[in-house]
Parts: sequence; C-alpha cells; structure tokens
Amino acid sequence: MRIFSDTESSPAGEPQLADELARVRANLSGVKAIVALASAKGGVGKSILAVNIATVLALAGRKVAIVDADLNSPSVPTMLGIKMPRRYPMTEGIEPAQGPLGIRVIASDLIPGGEPPPPSFVETESPEPESNGLALAELGAAKTLRQILAQARLGELDLVIIDLAPGVAELYRLSRACERFATVLVSHPDYHAVEAARRFLRLAAESHTPVAAVVENMVGFNCDNCRSVRPLLPSGDLPALVREFGLPVLARLAFDPRLAESASRGTLFVRDYADTPLAKQVGEVARQIETLAGARRAEDSSISAAVREY
Repeated sequence: MRIFSDTESSPAGEPQLADELARVRANLSGVKAIVALASAKGGVGKSILAVNIATVLALAGRKVAIVDADLNSPSVPTMLGIKMPRRYPMTEGIEPAQGPLGIRVIASDLIPGGEPPPPSFVETESPEPESNGLALAELGAAKTLRQILAQARLGELDLVIIDLAPGVAELYRLSRACERFATVLVSHPDYHAVEAARRFLRLAAESHTPVAAVVENMVGFNCDNCRSVRPLLPSGDLPALVREFGLPVLARLAFDPRLAESASRGTLFVRDYADTPLAKQVGEVARQIETLAGARRAEDSSISAAVREY
C-alpha cells in the first residue's frame, strides 16, 4: 500500500506547474470530455455510480475510461472484476487495465515502480521523481494526479470519468492537475451528508472549482410488493440545498441491494438488471452526464434503449 500525502511538500513553481499541465493537456488531447464525480463524504455510493455510468456508456458504444483518483484506497478495479497486478514494470507511461466492455481503468496500483514503503501516517519529504516520471514512495497528491493524467495511455476516448476521493480538497487537487472537466456531486438524503454537501458547495465556489450538477443517491428503497419507494434515510432536504445554490439535480436514485451485491462480486448491475427501475435511472443519469460534459454525439439514439437492447 502506498501512502500519498495530502499536500505537496515541495510545491511546483509556476514554470514547472505550467509544464506539467501542458503534458496533461497533450496526453488528454484525444479525450472528448472529462467529468469528475465528487462527494462531500464517503459512503454515498459515488464509486458504484461511476462504474455503472461507465458501463451504460460502454454498452451504448462509447469509448470510456475511469480514473480512480482515490490514490490510497482505489475501489473501481474491484467493482469491475479486474485483478490488478502487484507490480507493473512499465517505464514509459501507464498502461490502463482493461475492464469489461472495453472500459479502461487507471488506478494507483498501476503506477510503475518497485515495492512501496510500509504504510505511514507521518508526512515525509517527497523524493525527486525518478526516470520513469513517478516517485516510488510518497508524492504530493496533486502532483501524483498530474503525473498520472500526463502518463496514462488513454488514447482516443469519448469520455473519462474521474472518481474522486471524498472531500472538497480532492476537487481542488484535480483543478491543479486538469484544466477542463465538469463536476457532478453525489450525496444522499441523510442530514449529516447534506450539511457536508453544503460546506462542499460553498468551499468549491470559493476556490473557483464550481459544481455543475448533483445526483441524490439512496433516497429510499424500491418496495417490490407495494410498488413504491419507501424512505431509507432521515431527510436533510438536499433538493432545498441545491436550489439554494442554483444547481440541477440529475436524478434522485432509490437504493437497490443488488447494486451493492454486484459491486462486491465485480459484475455489472446495469447490464445484469437492465429492466430494474434503478438501472433505467442510471442510464438516464449517464445520458445527462454525457451531455453535461459535452461528449454527446449528435447522431446518437437513446442510451437507455441501447442498454435495453443489449
């Protein structure tokens, strides 16, 4: 396990930062659009949504990649059933892992290098990057993310989904690594989650990294017998919060335990349970995110139809 420190111990000077951003820009030149999925706190189902949104788009013929930007605890590969190598001996660039349906995945487990040092919660000075462009021990999280985006061999893609670790600081770090992306905040109705989302939205606006839209997850659970959505969490009134900030709510998703089960097994919920209400809602979220990110093809037919026909 590598530990990436929360701050850059040796912040890049402006010329160095500009050079790193230029390399990121050049490496992502074949990517039509980038969307970041963010959350104010953990446990809101953001990574599961990222995996299933990517699946919907891949089923519709899109070329999609997910960058798992939770550098210390990546979960996307497991949710897609990908077995990551313990060591990846690349010296020039980072080769994405190939997931189902051609989904490409970048996670910190793919960073080239030798065995990582033992876990430590004590920040140490980051070593100078080695010849492969990535240090083998600790690096500042923002710098690490820039290097990943500059070296990942993503190629020509319709959309890259960046699955951020929880917290507004992660969004700020991404803004220090990538110059073009749309941000979607994922939350759920619990009071504490809504209050965390309030702080997130305020701080994001103050740091000039605004959020474009919100997805409210786990608003209830589908009762198959009574054919209704029953409450799941005490409400903190997220819709009122997003109205306060003038943001659109892309969807209010009910909980389906099969979604969590699929993520644990590494299988694809929206493909395996395509006729469920939640799978259809996630399909609509994928369509809206693609439009929001500017990656929608003009000649495209309904993504939801593509999922149903699979």
